[in-house]
Amino acid sequence: MSKADDGDAATGPGTFDERAAKALTESMSVLDNALDSDLRDEEFLVVTPRGTYTIDAIAETCDCPDALHRGVRCKHMRRVDYARGAVPIPGWVDRSAIDDGLGQHLAAAPRIATADGRTVVFEQ
Repeated sequence: MSKADDGDAATGPGTFDERAAKALTESMSVLDNALDSDLRDEEFLVVTPRGTYTIDAIAETCDCPDALHRGVRCKHMRRVDYARGAVPIPGWVDRSAIDDGLGQHLAAAPRIATADGRTVVFEQ
């Protein structure tokens, strides 16, 4: 998890960039080694309408063009973080805009920040 994502849950929209918004709102499915035995622990597949990408959560890498050529924390890496609850969803986001498939194929659950500074399991 990058340091840039650490503040998302506690702070306002200033730290929540376009890639973070896309990670929550665009149609993506995250699969782990429970569904794809070719994956290692902490390795995930993110399936999107435009392609399938492999994310290594330990090395913090993704094989998408955005991550490879721009060296940024892409929406796929962020989606994995949100889907498995490693980074809580900021409590101020519009819940109705979040993709219905967030965390659908994972044993871990997405989490959302609460007004009192805690996090709870995100339920749509």
